Amino acid sequence: MITRAIQQQYFTRDREGIFRTSEGFDTVAKSAALDNTFIKAVLHPYCVYKAPQELLSRDESDEELYPESFVVFHADNGDMVIGRSIYIGTDFTGQRSASFTHQYIVPKDRKESFLREPNRMFRIRGFRSSYDIRDGKAIPELDEIDYDPAYPVADQDLLLTELGIDSRLFQQLLHAVMSSVTSKRKVYITLDTEVSVSSDKAKRLLEVIYRCIPYAFRRQLGFMTFNSEPEGKQNLHVVFVEKGSLRLPDRRLEKDMLFDFPNGKFVNTELPGQEHLLFDTIWKLRNEPEQLEKLFDFCEEGLQSMPAQAALSIPTYYQLCMLYEIDQGSEALYDNNPAGIMHGILTYLNAETIDKKPRFKELFIRMLRKEASETGGSPSGDYVKSLLAYYPIADEGAKALLIQCFVIFINRTAGRTGEGNNDAVQLFELLLQQQDVFGLVMKQLYKQNASSAEQYMAYRMSRANSADSLQAEIDFWLTHAGSIVLIPFFIKEISKKCKILLQKSAHKRVETAEALFAYFESLSDLFEQGGYDEVCRQWKLEIELELLNGLDAAGLSYEDTVRLGFMVDPIDRELFQSADKAKRQTLIVVGLLYRVLKLEPEEEEQALEALRDLGPVDLEQVQEALRRLLRDRIDASRFRLIPFGFYLPSSGSGAGYSSDFDYHRILEYVFTNTSGTETIYDFILWTAENSRFLDGKGNIDPNYKAALSRYFDHYDTRAFRNKAVREKLLATDNESFAVLFKAMKLKQSGSLIRFFVRNKRKLIRSGLVAVPVLALLLFLLWNPLLNWFASFGPPPEIEVGDLPATSTTMNVQLKASVKGEESKRASVKMYLNGQYVANGAIETTVSLHDGENVFEFKAENRGGVVSEVITKKVMYSMPSPTLTHGPIAETSKMATVTITANAKDTNDPSPTIYVNDQAVGQGSVTTMVNLVAGDNVIELKAGNKYSKMSETIKKTVKYNPTVTNTSVKR
Repeated sequence: MITRAIQQQYFTRDREGIFRTSEGFDTVAKSAALDNTFIKAVLHPYCVYKAPQELLSRDESDEELYPESFVVFHADNGDMVIGRSIYIGTDFTGQRSASFTHQYIVPKDRKESFLREPNRMFRIRGFRSSYDIRDGKAIPELDEIDYDPAYPVADQDLLLTELGIDSRLFQQLLHAVMSSVTSKRKVYITLDTEVSVSSDKAKRLLEVIYRCIPYAFRRQLGFMTFNSEPEGKQNLHVVFVEKGSLRLPDRRLEKDMLFDFPNGKFVNTELPGQEHLLFDTIWKLRNEPEQLEKLFDFCEEGLQSMPAQAALSIPTYYQLCMLYEIDQGSEALYDNNPAGIMHGILTYLNAETIDKKPRFKELFIRMLRKEASETGGSPSGDYVKSLLAYYPIADEGAKALLIQCFVIFINRTAGRTGEGNNDAVQLFELLLQQQDVFGLVMKQLYKQNASSAEQYMAYRMSRANSADSLQAEIDFWLTHAGSIVLIPFFIKEISKKCKILLQKSAHKRVETAEALFAYFESLSDLFEQGGYDEVCRQWKLEIELELLNGLDAAGLSYEDTVRLGFMVDPIDRELFQSADKAKRQTLIVVGLLYRVLKLEPEEEEQALEALRDLGPVDLEQVQEALRRLLRDRIDASRFRLIPFGFYLPSSGSGAGYSSDFDYHRILEYVFTNTSGTETIYDFILWTAENSRFLDGKGNIDPNYKAALSRYFDHYDTRAFRNKAVREKLLATDNESFAVLFKAMKLKQSGSLIRFFVRNKRKLIRSGLVAVPVLALLLFLLWNPLLNWFASFGPPPEIEVGDLPATSTTMNVQLKASVKGEESKRASVKMYLNGQYVANGAIETTVSLHDGENVFEFKAENRGGVVSEVITKKVMYSMPSPTLTHGPIAETSKMATVTITANAKDTNDPSPTIYVNDQAVGQGSVTTMVNLVAGDNVIELKAGNKYSKMSETIKKTVKYNPTVTNTSVKR
């Protein structure tokens, strides 16, 4: 990489310059590589020397008494400019004063050495005071600038004492200078010195301040050691001005920081807050340059890769200074705020920079070891959070140390009396922020102090109050510390919690057991190796045995029974062997009940065989439970299960009543539990196709036939009088059932129908005579009969369409109609305000009158029955006519006056116009009004055909006649 050389520029008043061909101020010489645009845009504004007013006012001619103006600033391109401007008594003409400026332009990639070694800028020995343009306009580039390397540190305090600057003022100066770099506020300083030496004193003071501010501020700071008055310039933050030029109050300076030493006035210079460790430390080390460099180097290390604004933030340096003091051995600062210090260190560390900041890394580990070695107290939550944040970027050794420290902190916290366990729980909860850390800590903790680990396990387990939360808890441990699940304590705690949940949730025992069993089953499939399978098998067995305690088929719900498949389908051999005699019997009974409820058609014979193997007591228990469970769930999908509840395995067959099923009780059971529905008829039709209700030929079983006949005779005596039921049953494809249904139909018919069936032929012959007579009577009496029937019926109901409460138009549409079928509405008369309008419906338009309009609707059927009267009211405010007139003179010398008027109305196209209560025309009129001497009142108004009048317009015309007698003709 090629390093650019240092450039130079001279500026003064001469016969010509680089940019001027005539006399005047201009750059008169420059280095070859110095860009002309840069000179004019950046350098020229700083080549101005403003002489002190004190010397100018007395026409001082001694150049040596005029202070130089030393300027340093950083250009926008990053280059640093170091310049000096001096006063020249006479220019090349010998007739006027001028100034000479010499500036060095240090490339940005070379200026760091100047910033870290301030002698390079404050003690330059190569500034020129004049130049002869005859030597040419090109001056050399430089590799180095000649400077004095010596710096008398001992003279610093002498200077501060001379200038009246104590520790407080010095710290205020430091704060003001650093603040000015990042704010828009300038620092203006006047020193209590003679004007001739003011710039030298300012330069020396600036050098002291410069050595006491961090490098980041040096990279931005711009300053000037003398100007005749406060003047804001870009890139200049600190300006020393002539004594007496800070004239307050001055609105231009009210926000700036002012140090007026001659008058003892300091504006906007107070230090914020109470504690100023940074400035106290700098003040303490002001005469120890090497120690200051160490502090600033420490800050530089911490600020690597940090945002630019952080490097220029004064609070950042407060924090860095505290960390530096701790690093230097002031560990009491750490003891005051351990969590804050660890968080502060972590602020400057991340995965990319940790290896570049060894001092911060080492400080973090050293403070961690210190905390772990303490015998009392426990770290705060914020402290632990900082450790967790450090863990991902730590090396392997540091990670191992962190894990061990976490174990120490937990043991220390758990061992305290009182709230120790609760505090330890909080530490565990914080560790959960990083899953791998938690798992490693738990494993290490269990090895070193199992009781602390078990206390936390027990605490977490105590919060599991449901099957879902227990599953979530086990998942938690499998995720965060899988090996913990296999320790005896954990296995025992899970077993204990399962039993508690099953005992606690009495009404949901089966549901809870099923959920836990399914969960452990899934774990067995997921973790077939590593010991999980055996643990899950143990937990499943304990759940089943606990569930069997108090399990009774008589108390099971349908939902619980069908959930028991996990335990009884099939019955596990180990479970059966582990159960006592009573529990085994319960397993058999519940298992059979489950099989029946979940029965597939091809398994029915096996189910009957199982029922036959039961003893009488167990059989009755199964059937009673089955009947109870199906009681509220009888539908076509479960018809095939019902016979199992009434199976009679020992009834055999013989000459008397015998059957494998109790048909009478089956029908009674279905009828009783489906009352109010037609399910019983669906069931009867289903039996017509089921072999258990048929004989070997497919006809109805005699015993079932007897049961059906008994059912219709005793329980459903009017079934066949219902047309829908009758048609449904008679539609059966089983002829033997159809014959029975026809017989039952006749049996349930009325006596008249039974009489007709028995005497059908005689009645047909008699009917040939009676029918014509009946038809004639009906024809003659039909309308009277309909009217008579209607008189007994309900009154007609009418509905009226919506009407506005207030109408803005004169015409509204009325709609009303009779509710019901179209054929019946046609015979109902509709009335509006007592007047018949139409049959069935009204739809008409009416005109409203001014004010309230009342409409009454009613209807009357053919039997004279009148509906309820519905009243609707509509308010209509009729607008008045609008009347306008032509000009009417207030005085007249004529005996008549001409009146022109126009009237308009929304409801009348030709409103009548009145003059003095006399109608003079319609719509638009022109009329003559005779006048009498003196005042004549003329009244104008208009009215529409509905007698709505406009407001009266009154006009007075004064008549001054020119002759005595005036006749008025009307």
